[in-house]
Amino acid sequence: MKCSSVFLSLALLVTPGLFGNIGPAGFGEFSNYYFVETGTYGGAAIIKALQVGFKEVRSIEFEDAHYHNACRRFAHDRRVRLWHGDSSKDLWDMIKDIDGEITFWLDAHIYPPIDGAKNCPLIEELEQIGRHQIKTHTILIDDMHCAGTHAFDYLTKEDLIAKIKEINPDYEITYVPGGDQGEYPQNVMVARVSQ
Repeated sequence: MKCSSVFLSLALLVTPGLFGNIGPAGFGEFSNYYFVETGTYGGAAIIKALQVGFKEVRSIEFEDAHYHNACRRFAHDRRVRLWHGDSSKDLWDMIKDIDGEITFWLDAHIYPPIDGAKNCPLIEELEQIGRHQIKTHTILIDDMHCAGTHAFDYLTKEDLIAKIKEINPDYEITYVPGGDQGEYPQNVMVARVSQ
């Protein structure tokens, strides 16, 4: 495992009250070789991704304690690469060398939201994904119950869909449940291009 260190300026923190997860169906339906996550937190999504067979998992975390805990937790798993960074700026460095389709799990944000801060890096993350030469990645966005609220910097579902369609107008948007037991209906936005 490689833990890369980057200097940053924006805290992307997640608290248990917002950490909804993918739901009981997991990531299996969205399988690619690569899984790239923003907002490592405790590493639960990494575990779920590995359980369904992703060959390489990359995750970025801003908060020092979460990053160091994840480094310890996954120290002996060569499939996992961790970055200490700000996904609003550093996601590109994580993906620029990848030559295959990626499943993105976008889950980095400050919660509870802070007045005057950038609470949600989704637009910047999608812009970096759009720079990649492959335009058919699977994009999963967690916590859609926050769309249109301060936690998402008032970004709406429509704002996110428009940004995704800038990457590739053929993206189809659906939703799946979030929460460990699916307790958050349609809480994960799924953007995929039909094969």
